[in-house]
Amino acid sequence: MRPSGVLGIDVPGSPSAPTPSRLRPLLVNLSRAGVLAAALFVAACDNGPDLTPGPIPVPVTETFTGTVNLNGAISHGFNVSAAGSITATITAIDPSGSFLGFQLGTWSGAVCSAVLSNDAGTLSSALTANTQSAASLCVKLHDPNGILTDRSVTYTVTVTHP
Repeated sequence: MRPSGVLGIDVPGSPSAPTPSRLRPLLVNLSRAGVLAAALFVAACDNGPDLTPGPIPVPVTETFTGTVNLNGAISHGFNVSAAGSITATITAIDPSGSFLGFQLGTWSGAVCSAVLSNDAGTLSSALTANTQSAASLCVKLHDPNGILTDRSVTYTVTVTHP
């Protein structure tokens, strides 16, 4: 029986003790195992992505006015600079007691594609949505189903967004 060390390496001085040339591959493998173990330890200590919230965007308020005629529609585009809540509110309507189609949507630069819609928007009607990032959005007011037969309706809409 041969004497051996703790790691199963032959004890120097024994008849079958490895020579330095036989130890080199063993030491290289042990070194690689140590580097791998250290890398795994460091990876295990990773706390994931930094979830510290960034600065809270300052809300922007924009006001749009216009007049909707029979079968007419008016779109107002605006840009949102960050994720957050958007609220569009009809703050004035004349003649009083009138109602308009009222939409909040995405803006292509020419077309307002409705995401939220209220075909009976009156004074103080509001549409609220959230966006996950910066975006081009719009608010649209229109004659719902041709009900403005003998008059036009003037409005003011206030939009608050990030």
